[in-house]
Amino acid sequence: MGRSYSEKTITFINWLKALALSPGVLFSAGYLVIYLLTNVYLNSALKNTILQEIETATENRYTISVEHLRAGIDLQSVTLRNLEFIPVKKQNRQEENSSLSLPNLHIEQVNLCNLLFSRQCVEHSTREISRHILCINHLLVLSLPQ
Repeated sequence: MGRSYSEKTITFINWLKALALSPGVLFSAGYLVIYLLTNVYLNSALKNTILQEIETATENRYTISVEHLRAGIDLQSVTLRNLEFIPVKKQNRQEENSSLSLPNLHIEQVNLCNLLFSRQCVEHSTREISRHILCINHLLVLSLPQ
């Protein structure tokens, strides 16, 4: 006669399968995938859009560079690494070309949860991040000696 259900032993492979398919592991893996994809999207498409928006808002007086954008683990903040404002020299001006740089700029209350799923969220996040960068730029420009 064959074994009954209660007589089967739990093997290591079956235990790993059960663990991998448990709700906690599936949720954690799904969240990790969304977090990683959000960071990839931030550093590819959204970073370029933000930089272009800032340059347009400053009437092309500054070239902006950002090394890296990173979403907070809760997807409610973003950190910009090595943010730099480089004044664009005009041909008829003899002004000093001093760039302004920040090693880290942390921006709170930027909802990135739906960034991958909603065009409206992308536009809102772009506006919020750009607004914070422009405020920092304005404060730095005002603090420079004239």
